[in-house]
Order: sequence, then structure tokens, then C-alpha cells
Amino acid sequence: MRIASALVAALTPLAASAVTLTVNGLQELRIGVKDCKSLQLVANWDLGVTPTGNDRIRLLGARNGSGACSSTSATTSPDRTFLDSTPRARTDSTTLSASDMVLSASDAGVQPCDDPDVTNRSSANPLNNMLCLQYSVTSVFGSGSVSTASVNVKYALAPPFPPIDIGIAPGDGHLKLSWSPGDPAEIIVQYDVHVAPATGGVDGGVAATVTSTHADVSTTDDGRPLQNDAGYFITIVATDSYGNVSQPSVDVLAFPVATADFYNHYRDQGGSARGCASGGASVWIAGIAIALALLLRRRSKARNGASLIALLAVLAPAAHAVESERQPRFLIGFKIDRYDPKVDSEPGLTGTPYHDVFGSRKPLRYQLEFDWEVAHPFGALLVGATVGFWQNYGKAVLRSSPPGSPQPSQDTTVLNVFPIGLIATYRFDWLANRWARFPFIPYAQAGLMRALWMSYNGKGDVSRDPVNGGRGRGWTNGYTTALGLALNLNAIDVELAREGYVDTGIQRTSLFAEYGWTFLNDFNRGGALLLTDRAWRFGLAVEF
Repeated sequence: MRIASALVAALTPLAASAVTLTVNGLQELRIGVKDCKSLQLVANWDLGVTPTGNDRIRLLGARNGSGACSSTSATTSPDRTFLDSTPRARTDSTTLSASDMVLSASDAGVQPCDDPDVTNRSSANPLNNMLCLQYSVTSVFGSGSVSTASVNVKYALAPPFPPIDIGIAPGDGHLKLSWSPGDPAEIIVQYDVHVAPATGGVDGGVAATVTSTHADVSTTDDGRPLQNDAGYFITIVATDSYGNVSQPSVDVLAFPVATADFYNHYRDQGGSARGCASGGASVWIAGIAIALALLLRRRSKARNGASLIALLAVLAPAAHAVESERQPRFLIGFKIDRYDPKVDSEPGLTGTPYHDVFGSRKPLRYQLEFDWEVAHPFGALLVGATVGFWQNYGKAVLRSSPPGSPQPSQDTTVLNVFPIGLIATYRFDWLANRWARFPFIPYAQAGLMRALWMSYNGKGDVSRDPVNGGRGRGWTNGYTTALGLALNLNAIDVELAREGYVDTGIQRTSLFAEYGWTFLNDFNRGGALLLTDRAWRFGLAVEF
């Protein structure tokens, strides 16, 4: 048996384990016109094992599709053999020039990098050759095996086509640009956007460098801010993945225009909200965080929360609380609604700035609510916090619009609102707690609200009003109320709900609809952006 094993080992060649090959540290190399004649290719390999005197390595240049890498025969043109020798060590390297790997099949009588077969190729149809390493291992009885590794070496020397179809959306002190690649099949990795005054005088540089087919520029090539109503020539240059640079696109003349974003238009129409820095909100936010921390502290005895329960009990009907065996402790709810703030209802406005900019759009508002069920007096009393997000976008108004007839520009403007609040809720879930199949839970809710609003101009900066003064960011205080009805989903399948409770700890899941009133008017003190609204809200809640 030992003799047989030894014989098998002798007859089996030493398998060359995972052979690796890199060129300039890469598994794929892309060579453009500026590198074809000058770049040196350093091939590094690792045979995976220590070679013996009977082993052999060959470094080959193979034209795409030639099959030379899988053959041990002598290469024929245009394939080339760069190295054929006994390996000296497990790892080694050699250097050749980029032009050596062109391996052109044509006979144009010129240097490889000047051959039309490669100079006419772009990133859409590169010349794709392969540098490969063959490692042949031979046993003492003459049998052998060959392992190979290869690196793609691609050539594209033709420049990409210049960008086309340049579109311009003029804004206030900036220009939003879009374009299409000259050839969609080309691999473009960078666009340089050049902006030059129509009057001349730019001293080099690039206004913007992007990887997509759109850009927003606010300076010339030499860094000077764009001026409204001044002319600028726009050209775009493409660079492909081989480092080839296109010719400039056709010049397009563009003019920034003076516009009023939402906040500026609101101020122009007599709006009184001057905005403020956001730092003053830290105290209010800290207050909510502290309140939540206090609510989430679990009390071991009911008397520890007696004062809070006594305060909230006046909001509930006087009733004897008959506790079930397991009362939920917390509720998490997610709700959405169509938010349409009544900005234009502010006294003193001479127009309708909100609807001039945003029209009739009523985007969705998203709100997350977290409540602690502090008591169950013939139902459930909850206190908690809510936080939300809403965004609307529209077109800024041209400052050249006729009086009383605002005209939209191509510039954009955005209004964000972040409502936060402390709320108290009474849920009449007494029937649902006692009859598992009772599906309805009516509730009422009230609380204090505060909303951070932020207006952005077409450049994405917070709005500023240079004419009337003020900044497009501030807080509006108020309160909220709601009446709603929750549909207890546990009533659909009681047994499944019990299994869910055992597995997840969720005691009740419900869908709900409520009609809410949000009075965000700074308690009628003036000087704030009015964000009051009323709407139907819908959502999902879980209790655990």
C-alpha cells in the first residue's frame, strides 16, 4: 500500500496552486493616447509554490480571442512571447512597454501606437488584449500540468465625442446645466464645465468637475461669482476611462436671472417672519429629551407616579379603572397626512406667496409618535412625543414679473418643516381590553407643538432676504388636537395575536384614522411663519 501511494505521488505532477499576475498592481489596465508610448508595464507574479528545476514559465501577449493563453505551442503573430524560462523563485517580475502589448493584426508600417487599428478605437470599442502567465509543472516521470493567470490590457486612443444637447435652467446667480454624452456607448468618467464671460477675460481654470451629466455652477472658470443678466459662454469637456479628453462642446450662451425664492417672495409680499438661528431651539429640544427620559423610567411602585397621574386624570372621564391582567406600557405610531400650511392666511400679506411658489401641491407629511401609557382610568392615559418631516418644492418667482402677476422661473426653491411636540392622549380601550374581538378604540389627543422651518434657494443655501432683511430659517410655536378611531387588528385573529405577543412582545396592533388640527401660529403673537393646518391622518400603531 505504501509503495502504491508513493507511485501515485510520483506520477502526479506537483499542481501549481493559485497563480496570480498583476500589471502595475492591477487586474485590468486601460491605456489611452497619452500613455501608449510612454507607460511602462511592470508584471508581477506569484506561482503559489516554490518552483523546481524542471518547471517553466512563459509570459505571453495574446490578441483578444487568439487562444494563446491556453496553448503551450509557440506563439504566432500578432501574439508574442515576452519570457520563456525556468522560474528563479516563487515571486518575480519583469517590465515591458505599453506599446509592446498593442499586438495589432494590421500591417500599416507604423509604430504600434500609431497604427490606425488602435488609434481609431474609443472607449466604446477598445482593443482588448491579454498578458498571461503560464506556469508548467513537470513530474519526474514526465507528466505535467499548466496553470495560468492573465490581465486584460485595453487600448483606446481616440478621444470621446464632445457632449451634446446642453440644456440651461437660469437661476439667481447660478446656472443649472444638463447635457448628453456625445456617444452613449463611451465610458465617460468626468466632465469639466467651463464658464467664461461673454465679454472675455477668463484666465484658465474649471468652473466645475462632475461625474454625472448635470451641474450647478455659480462661478466662472477663474472663480468670479456669476452676475444676473450678464452673458456667459458654457462649454463642456468629457474625459473617458482611458484618460482621453474630448474637444469642447459647442458654446452655449446663458444668462443668470434675478429670482425670489419662497422666503424672499414671502418677505416681498409683506411677510413678518424674520427667521432666526437654530441655536435657540436647543433648550426646547433638550426639554423634550428630558421629559422622555423621565417618562421612560420604569417605576416599581404606583405611588412613584402618583402626582403625574393625578394631573392627567382630570382629562379622563371619572370612572373606575378595571385593569386587565396585562396592560400595555408603550405605544409607537407612524402616521401620514397631506399637509397644506396656511402661510397665506397671515394678516398683512399683500398676496399669496406660498401658493405663488408651490401652487396647489400638498405633499405628504410623515410623523413618528412614542407614548408611555401612564394610567388606565377606564381606558388609557398616554403621554409622549412626536417628531415629523415635510418638504415642498416649487419654482422661484422672477423679480422682473409685473406687479400682481408673479411669473415662475426655472430656478427651484424648497421649504422643509420639522414638527416636534409633547402630547397627551386618552384612548378608550376598555371594551377592547375586556372583549378580545371588539375592534374599535376611539381616542382624543392634545399637545404643545413646535416646528422648525427652513427655506432654501436654488443653490441649496438657506434663504436670506437682502432687501427686507431676515433669514429663511426659524421656529413657530403652537398646539395640536386630534380626534381619532383605531381599528384593533388583534380582533381579526385572537389566537394569532396571542402568538405574536409571545414571540415579539407586541400586545396590540391597530390601524387608525384621525382628524387633526395643528395651530402653529406662535399663539397669535405675530412675527412667525404660519404653519397652521387641519387634515385627515392615517397610520399604524403597536402597543407593547
